[in-house]
Amino acid sequence: MSAPDVVPASPPSPATSALPRILIVDDSRVVRATIAQLTAARFSASEAADGEEAWRALVSDPSIRVVISDLGMPSLDGFGLLERIRRAADARIRSLPVIIISGDDQEAQIRRASSLGATEFITKGIGAVELVARLENLTALADAREKLDSARTAAARTATTDPLTQLGTMALLVKQGAALFSYARRHRIPLAVVRISLDDFGDLRARVGEGVADQILVAVGRLLVARLRKEDVIARADAAEFAIAAPAASGIAAAKFSRRLSGDIRNARITWQGTSLSISACIGIADSTVASANSFADLFALAGRRMERARTLEVDRVVAEDDEGRASAVPPVPSVEEAIAMLAAGRAAELRTHAAELALKIFPLVKFCDDQFSAAERERIELAATQKLAALGDEFAITQELNPHGN
Repeated sequence: MSAPDVVPASPPSPATSALPRILIVDDSRVVRATIAQLTAARFSASEAADGEEAWRALVSDPSIRVVISDLGMPSLDGFGLLERIRRAADARIRSLPVIIISGDDQEAQIRRASSLGATEFITKGIGAVELVARLENLTALADAREKLDSARTAAARTATTDPLTQLGTMALLVKQGAALFSYARRHRIPLAVVRISLDDFGDLRARVGEGVADQILVAVGRLLVARLRKEDVIARADAAEFAIAAPAASGIAAAKFSRRLSGDIRNARITWQGTSLSISACIGIADSTVASANSFADLFALAGRRMERARTLEVDRVVAEDDEGRASAVPPVPSVEEAIAMLAAGRAAELRTHAAELALKIFPLVKFCDDQFSAAERERIELAATQKLAALGDEFAITQELNPHGN
């Protein structure tokens, strides 16, 4: 039997377009037409002949409020459609009420559909009054849920603590990230943004349930916090995504950290009902010193694009790219002797991303030498160093005093 993907029960008009929309899914045109006629006074109906057509309608039409579906259909049956709805990444689709059309002798099928998340059951001989009453109750509940979700979303926009993980929210990250970006630009120090998304978490949530999935998110959040510095800012950026703003951290340092973190997440031991659950993550990194970003929002968006690119990779799921979008290898930090040779050769620009690591390497030696010299000797050394730096060219400049302790 062939049928269009979505067939309106009647041509839409200003009167019917304002009515709540239902989707009727059945391979029988007669059944679809009958239900549409029974509900025409209070609902606008769309029709689909099987589960695949119904799924396309749900994805493309956000006005659908309730689904009424048969179980036995070609292509994708009612069970498959119900399972796909309840596992949808889109919360709008996932929370839709689904009424299953069943027979009186289908007890086993009713139990199966109920376990998959069916909201209610009706028979093909149901009367118009009862059917309309059930639909009105379900749409009223859906409206109340949407209003509650909207209120929660509005509150979340201004909240600074995620109620589940107790990490920061996007509101906090945006506010502090903007301040960190301004400080980094003013003092010419790096700011790294790291975005971490757990792979296929929607499928995992559907398999283990909301409660277990939430516990996994909390555990991952704690793992992240345990590996961060006090000055780093972390937030839960989305349902299964975390973001970190790391001041004075170069992109290379952030990439090394992220690769260790990726391994930690992959090696985390999680058991559910006696079986081990494996999780993984894709990670994108942006560094303010090498990225053409004019704001923290630009840097955050760039890290997000790299995170999406990491999602397509199979092996190294950490992406820190250059401005032209080419995957950049993470070069090792040069030794102090190599860095001095690079400066003498006029290659100071290549050391820019290693500045923080080199400062940490030489700080103990500088501190030791400083303690040994008198004031007069220090002045002589500083003069000689200034003359030497000037000889290396205008490209090299001391812009600030480096203090590895952050004081």
